[in-house]
Amino acid sequence: MKRRWRVVSVLVLLAGCAPKVSDTGYVGTWTRSSPEYTSTIAIYRDAGRYRFRWKVDTPSGRWKVRCAWDGPCQEYVDGEMASEYVFATRQDPATGHLLVECTGKVSKPKPAEIHYLDELVVSPGGKEIWSYTLERAGQRFQGDARPKRAFRKVSDEVGDPPHEAARR
Repeated sequence: MKRRWRVVSVLVLLAGCAPKVSDTGYVGTWTRSSPEYTSTIAIYRDAGRYRFRWKVDTPSGRWKVRCAWDGPCQEYVDGEMASEYVFATRQDPATGHLLVECTGKVSKPKPAEIHYLDELVVSPGGKEIWSYTLERAGQRFQGDARPKRAFRKVSDEVGDPPHEAARR
């Protein structure tokens, strides 16, 4: 009987350590993964505006993306910088949805310009966020033709919020 209570106590403690996941609108940490990569977005509301940060990692370490809260990102492939871009986030006044625009340049393997605009929509219940591509490289998408990616919420919080990162 004593052992059973010990197991129950450990489970209760572990449950208390799990990140809180509730409907906080856009705010929080969201992830999408496969065996090939893990893509994480963090969204923070600060002074009446949303701040967005993206991160990608592969198990092999071959591909990674690192972004700052103020927009700039670097993408690395095999340890070499392959792209640099900037994210700008704004809220659509008509829908209230978050719009994330990315502009930048690919340097490897072949130089190219980057431009796309995604619309983020929080699912009913707030446990998933859908990213719809509205525009990519001059091509516009509408309705069901919009490419869609789903991210599941993993925490109401974000790691290393902008105000903490600025203090370092």
